[in-house]
Amino acid sequence: MVMDDHSRFNLSCHAQYGETFGDTIPVMRKIFLEYGMPKVILCDNGNPWGTVQSTGFTKYEVWMMERGVLVIHGRIKHPQTQGKQERMNQTFRKGCIQGQLYKNLRDAQSHFDAFRDFYNNRRPHTSLTLETPASQYTSSLRKYPRRIRSWDYGEGLELRRIKSSGYLTYGGQGYFLSEALGNKIVAVRETKLDGNSILTLYFRQFIIGKIDVNKQVFLMKRAYLIHNDPRLEGKLKLQ
Repeated sequence: MVMDDHSRFNLSCHAQYGETFGDTIPVMRKIFLEYGMPKVILCDNGNPWGTVQSTGFTKYEVWMMERGVLVIHGRIKHPQTQGKQERMNQTFRKGCIQGQLYKNLRDAQSHFDAFRDFYNNRRPHTSLTLETPASQYTSSLRKYPRRIRSWDYGEGLELRRIKSSGYLTYGGQGYFLSEALGNKIVAVRETKLDGNSILTLYFRQFIIGKIDVNKQVFLMKRAYLIHNDPRLEGKLKLQ
């Protein structure tokens, strides 16, 4: 289930057996081809988007970053972070799940499509002054990239290839980023801060980590947009 945060428009209500990365990416690709690319996606911590920030980035996060989309995860065990999505899920469960037994995926999808049509086009929303989501939704002008082009990091950055095991080697020390980043190119820049050497890691238009080279530890391992990250509101300079 995918929803536009501003209009509550339901972009997809797709029936499928699995919820792995391989199951979900074709659905996301179809959404992006039809409605354009968002700049940010807010996800929960379940499959397939589930965050593994303690150990690295997921395949889903890397796939999205390659297409210029920032993935933000809600706080674990705090579903209110995705309050609008949770309310839509409740409406969906009452209308399509509770007390229902479907013959197969095709049968389920026909009911899901009917729900989506009702939710988007006929059901007025109090939060939208009794307008429908479809009347408030506008597709993104950002087109889905058919090819992922190599990234130009500009001058002043050193390019490094992540090992297939997910490790970045710097100064003879290995730092685990993610197996999902294996064999991909990142850029690094070392700067001095209060006498310490700080290594900033970049992947395309994202900062993905900061390392204290002296202590050989990560100070931060999470994706942030280099420019206009919605979580920072100009309060924190990352470069």
